[in-house]
Amino acid sequence: MGERPASSDSTKNEATVLREFEELPGSPQGNLSLPSYVSKIPEPMNNYNLPADRRLIDQKVQQLQEQFPTFANKSADDLEDLLRYEDLFQAHIDGLEQIQVMRTLEYELREENERLAQVNLSSEEELKKMRENVAELQMFASSLTTRLYELVQQHLDLQKPYSPLVLLRRLRDEGRAVDEQSERVVGEFMDRDVVESADCEEFAKSYKALRTRFHSAEMRYKLADAAYKSGTLVGVPMTMDR
Repeated sequence: MGERPASSDSTKNEATVLREFEELPGSPQGNLSLPSYVSKIPEPMNNYNLPADRRLIDQKVQQLQEQFPTFANKSADDLEDLLRYEDLFQAHIDGLEQIQVMRTLEYELREENERLAQVNLSSEEELKKMRENVAELQMFASSLTTRLYELVQQHLDLQKPYSPLVLLRRLRDEGRAVDEQSERVVGEFMDRDVVESADCEEFAKSYKALRTRFHSAEMRYKLADAAYKSGTLVGVPMTMDR
């Protein structure tokens, strides 16, 4: 007898396995068919999300070259290495001219701040002494100001008897006193029982002198009062504004 081919044995074994699987409880009845695998070539992927318009691409490239020239001149592999290795990226950033200028300015500003801080600290004791001296001078000036107010008030008190109102009152009181004196002289003369010629001459002379003084004081009072009310007579102030 000749040997069976291997392909027929494999087909028989597969048929036997399928028949046994279909006979199992809960297995789907009927022929078991598996979907065939469909092989399809994937569509090309745009990993860089580039626009379809070439002009937009050129515009973005130009913008990249203007704003980030150091990155624009690198290849894709170099950019991947920069993103992959943090030390390499930091070294590239440190080597940029703008970063170096910024750090130079930062260093200079820090040095200047430290120098100013040292100057301020070295002047601290001197500033404390100056502040104390200023406080003492302010207290001395305050005491002098108080003394000035006291002296000015004393000066005003001394001037009060010579103020226009006081002088006017004195003129008025002087006229009234002379008037009362003249009236008293008349009363005394009229009360005499015996009057001689010499007494009459003395009375007339005394009365005339008193009335002359009265009218003189009265006239001076009226003229001064009119001048004071019109503002032409100015005297010293009675109080001081502080």
